[in-house]
Amino acid sequence: MTPMTLFSRSAATFAMISALAANTAAAQTAACLSTDQAQSVAVAALPDALTSARRACLPHLPAASALTRSSAKITQVYQPAADRAWPTAGRAFMSAVDLPLPPGTDPQLIRPLLTAAISALIEQEIKPKDCTAVDDFYSALEPLPPENMGKLLIALMKLDDSSKKPGEESKNPFTLCKDAVK
Repeated sequence: MTPMTLFSRSAATFAMISALAANTAAAQTAACLSTDQAQSVAVAALPDALTSARRACLPHLPAASALTRSSAKITQVYQPAADRAWPTAGRAFMSAVDLPLPPGTDPQLIRPLLTAAISALIEQEIKPKDCTAVDDFYSALEPLPPENMGKLLIALMKLDDSSKKPGEESKNPFTLCKDAVK
């Protein structure tokens, strides 16, 4: 896995909207997300993404690695930030993905589905040979507040979008609004 692929996959994995969209036959992109909405989705997905990455890599990393030691930080720092971000993230997700749900469905109802999709996708995507790079990525970002991690992940998505060739399909999990890509 190349470094840019790892960045792209990390951004997509941590954001994780594609997990549900890819696994729901009726899901189709309905709208774009603003930068703030996309960042809230990334922050809301962080605890589940990190927990799943930790679970996938635990057997392949030394006990002193940042990801191995991340359990308390996920609970104490990332989960409260995700809970604060969820109201915006849930509404953004529901507006960006056309799911066969009744109008007015509470976004809180889809949170367990999104969480399960995040966990399954990450544990499936991360291979043992990737664990050192994932740990290095997490170790470099660990000192940042979750909101800054969300901003960084969306910035990586923007870079990935800007580097794609004409006609090439975006690998990003959701579409950023054109004014958000400036």
